[in-house]
Parts: sequence; structure tokens; C-alpha cells
Amino acid sequence: MNKASLKKIVSAVVVLATITTLSPLGVSAQWRQNTDSTWNYIEGNKITKGWENISDTWYYFNLNGKMNIGWICDNGTWYYNDNSGAMQKGWLNDKDKWYYLDNTGAMRTGWIKDNEKYYYLDSTGAMQTGAVKLDNDTVNVNELPQLPQNYDISVQVDAENKIIELMNQKRTEAGLQALTMDNTLLQVARYKSNHMIQYNYFDHTTPEGINWTSWLKSLGYMYNATGENIAYNNYDPVELFTQWWNSPGHRENMMNASYNKVGVGVLNGNGKYMGAQEFSN
Repeated sequence: MNKASLKKIVSAVVVLATITTLSPLGVSAQWRQNTDSTWNYIEGNKITKGWENISDTWYYFNLNGKMNIGWICDNGTWYYNDNSGAMQKGWLNDKDKWYYLDNTGAMRTGWIKDNEKYYYLDSTGAMQTGAVKLDNDTVNVNELPQLPQNYDISVQVDAENKIIELMNQKRTEAGLQALTMDNTLLQVARYKSNHMIQYNYFDHTTPEGINWTSWLKSLGYMYNATGENIAYNNYDPVELFTQWWNSPGHRENMMNASYNKVGVGVLNGNGKYMGAQEFSN
């Protein structure tokens, strides 16, 4: 089927002396401290650059061969090396914000599960409090009318997280505040997408004449301003972001400086990816 046919709109130990080791090939390898207190790692006559595993610890050396500490961005992925230069893994507290670095050292974003608990990390990697993980089939909201099960559905969590990430990249580039994921808006966005799938329509207003503002009111949700974007296609859930971005009215909602919260709900059902964005302040 042609795509257009269904397109709607991441100081423990400081090295104090030169350390010399012997590589398997018999080439001398040693740490060398520079006059600016930075460190190089020399193997033979070669200055190490990039990632290097030394004594089972990963270090990163820049283009000048100097060991980096702190946050490091490599090919779009963020890592954190402590004051000794060692790559960190697991939970990290930096400037009173919590981040999670996986087994490869890469900073995670979106939903993660650790010790049987779920945590939400925004597009900057910072953990957000108050977020609740919903199971893929949990799209009904207790305070809202139960939806029928005319079609099997699945929640596209990775797509939802990616859309928020892409949207916040655009906002940050424009000097705007990044949007924070709001759990109530997330529930309403998923409910909206499922509502359109189950009742087989595409509109901001339901066949009964109800829209998202009525649902927010039923949930007792307080806001000063709110907006909604909807879109669907039958080939790629993340592509929904491009559909919104290429539409002036939808892009205006995503770039509205007065909004600071968002919920993105992307579901697959009835042969399509249905997406809804709910904004508020």
C-alpha cells in the first residue's frame, strides 16, 4: 500500500605517578601527566586516542590524546567518566539529578526497569519523579468511559519516547524550555489514540461530541492552556513526528512557549499507528 494512502496528519582515585605496564607484544605502555595536569596514555611511541580498555577499565582520550572526565558525547551517545577517568555504569547523581548508565556505559532515556521498578528518564537523561509505568494493555483510564475491544492494540513506548526526544531537540534548538512528560497527559493521549482506533474515526472531537478537554476536566486536571495534535499512518510510528512537524498548525503546538508539559500516546491497531499529543502548562 502506498504510504501516502494512510498518512494523516545520555574523584575516586587520581593517578599520582607514571604507571608502566607491558603489553602482550612486549611494547611499553605508560601513563604520562602533562603540565596542565591532564593525562595521556602512551603505547610505544603512539598516543592513545578514543576509547581504551586499560586493566579492565574503560577510559576516553580526545583527539589530542588527553584523558577526558565528566560527560562525554561519542557518536550521539552520552557517557560519564569519573575524576579518575573511569567510565561509569548504573545510577549516577550529577548536580542533584539522577541519570542511568547501562552496561555499556551509555546514558539511557525513556522508561527503564531496575530492581523490578520502573523509572522515566527524560530526553536529557534526567530521572523524572511522579512518572508511572503503564503496561502495554493498560490504556483505559478508570475515571473515563471503558473502551470497547473491537481491535487488538499495542502501545508503542519506544516511539512515544523518541517523539518526545525529537520534539524537545527542536525546542532546545529554538531556545525554548523542554517539555516534561506528564503522567495524566500520557494517559489521556493513549486513551485518545485507542478511542480513535476502537471507534474507527479520526478527529479531535469524538462521535459523541466530546474532546480531550472534557476528559481532563473529568480527571480534575488543572491547566491554564492546553492543545492536542493527532496523526496516523500505516508504516512507521516515529514518522508521526515528521507529519506533525511538517504541518504548520501542529508544529505551532509543539513549539508553543507557553506549554511545559506533554503526553504522547502512540498505539498500533486496526492496521495503523495512531498518535496523539496532549499539551498543557
